[in-house]
Amino acid sequence: MGSWWGLVSVLRHSKAEFEAYRSAPPMACPNDGQPLVNGPATDAGSGVERYCPYDGWSYPRDWQAPTRPGVLRR
Repeated sequence: MGSWWGLVSVLRHSKAEFEAYRSAPPMACPNDGQPLVNGPATDAGSGVERYCPYDGWSYPRDWQAPTRPGVLRR
């Protein structure tokens, strides 16, 4: 139980959970926390899958995937 292998296991599990969280589309607006609603359906496709009716934030146009703290991006 308090070995280095236990720490490695915790870090791997943390990474797997974060990747699952990162791959899921947002359910609420990051600006105000309001639930996102589905965009209007059109024959040509509007390009908006989900949006916030209060401030106009939309997914995927305004989406920035979260990054893990302490991880350097190259």
